[in-house]
Amino acid sequence: MKARDTGQQQVWTHKEDEQWAARFELALACRHDAPSGLAEEVLAEVREIAAEAGRPVQDVAGDPDAYADTVAAERISEVRRSSADMDGVPPGGRFTAALVLAGVQVVLFGIMLWVSEGFWLSAGWPQLSGAALLTTVFVTAVGVLPELRAAGRLLVWRITLVAVCVLVVATATLFTSVPADPFVRVPAPALFGVGGLLAFAGFRLSDERAGRWFAGAPAAARHVDDEAWLARLEALLKGRHGYRSGAAARSREEARDHLEASGGSAVEEFGPVEIYAMRLAEGPARAGRSARAQLFPAAAMCALCAWWGCDLLTHPEAGSAWFWIKAGVLLLGMWTCGSTLRGLRTALRRDTGKNTGQRRLRG
Repeated sequence: MKARDTGQQQVWTHKEDEQWAARFELALACRHDAPSGLAEEVLAEVREIAAEAGRPVQDVAGDPDAYADTVAAERISEVRRSSADMDGVPPGGRFTAALVLAGVQVVLFGIMLWVSEGFWLSAGWPQLSGAALLTTVFVTAVGVLPELRAAGRLLVWRITLVAVCVLVVATATLFTSVPADPFVRVPAPALFGVGGLLAFAGFRLSDERAGRWFAGAPAAARHVDDEAWLARLEALLKGRHGYRSGAAARSREEARDHLEASGGSAVEEFGPVEIYAMRLAEGPARAGRSARAQLFPAAAMCALCAWWGCDLLTHPEAGSAWFWIKAGVLLLGMWTCGSTLRGLRTALRRDTGKNTGQRRLRG
């Protein structure tokens, strides 16, 4: 309790120390699913050590991201860390966040329509159905697919991915090809209610409960023999930890060879499969795997921005407020795409450099 209180009242002597603390807190929260109060406790300890040494925090603790990794390895239980994905998001966290984001977007969309179209909105049933499908596609793509992949349920993930593609085509058809008649009139504030319900559901639903929806059967029920354990290991490495198929298969075969040589069972030799998979996946290469996993969503977002930009340029309506609202959203999306791609390129370059250095050392 004393350490936590000190952390809440931190006063950093130097601006550089304050920036270091902010980077450390961000890394610990975003990459490691740290329990409440851990960041404050660690920062209080680091601040005290730096004050006694009379040196900046950077000199005492080193790089904040690396220090966050060290703290996570030493102070967060393996059971907790093994359940998170390679970006440190706990089970269920992406789904609840997707509900909140979808709710916020619906509310903002309602505000923009109210400003541009007025209080009463006219829409056909195909457009209303398309809007509902669009929200479903967003929640599924942002929340459901990552949860299934992190849970290692790759077959269900592939089926859901195909379903999302079908829903995208159906949504586009409803918006562009199906006649809108008959029209119905809907008050713009109705969208606030829909968005509020989605956001409220995301806030109220706990990550733990949502995570259980995607986890499948309990571990005790599904890991009945060594083959099931090995299959689960490969699925976790490919899904939760971003291994390529060949690397995951090699890790499975190495574990199989060890079991054949030792004569023991997988649980006796390696322990719980989630923890063993995490131990294999830990290390500096995790950032590169995370970046590769984000390439496809980033490319899809860029393609969406390009399509939106072409649509705006093909049908310019400079006198419409709605046109400028869409242009502003497009600029924001383009900026987000650019910053995301720059971050991914940096992470992939670092990972390539590390792999090249390791190959030279082995040679």
